[in-house]
Amino acid sequence: MKENKIINEEMTVLLRQLVMQNQISMAGHVLKAYFIRRWKTNEELATKYVRGYFFKYYPEQLERHLKRLHAVR
Repeated sequence: MKENKIINEEMTVLLRQLVMQNQISMAGHVLKAYFIRRWKTNEELATKYVRGYFFKYYPEQLERHLKRLHAVR
């Protein structure tokens, strides 16, 4: 049976604070490290989880971040 993993409350609060301060890159790094260390995933899978998390919970902030990122390049 597959184990249902959830992100703990402290992590979701930290991520919310970082996203609201327009620190979405830092939030992504923190979340990726969390997935690798706590959930014991590999780096590639952790990156997919991070993308999915931000697409699901912070789509507007992610869209603004990506626009800003592409405007700079």
